[in-house]
Amino acid sequence: MKLMSLPSLGTTLANGITGGAGFATKLAGASSGSSFMSQMQGVQAEMQQNQVDKAKLDAENQRINGIADSAAQAGSAAAQVKIQY
Repeated sequence: MKLMSLPSLGTTLANGITGGAGFATKLAGASSGSSFMSQMQGVQAEMQQNQVDKAKLDAENQRINGIADSAAQAGSAAAQVKIQY
């Protein structure tokens, strides 16, 4: 077994600590990236739900406008009939 000099042993330990810290940083980065993707998927799901809700409201608004147009036409027709008599 070869004995290391004290400075060499210190360098080896420092390299091991640095390597471990680098690995921990990579793990933290992967975790952060995963969290980012999860949050972005949540935002995308919310945007899609908003589009669905808007489409439902647009359909309801169109239905109500159709009823209002029919009522306006009926009122106009009734007024014209009244004028003729």
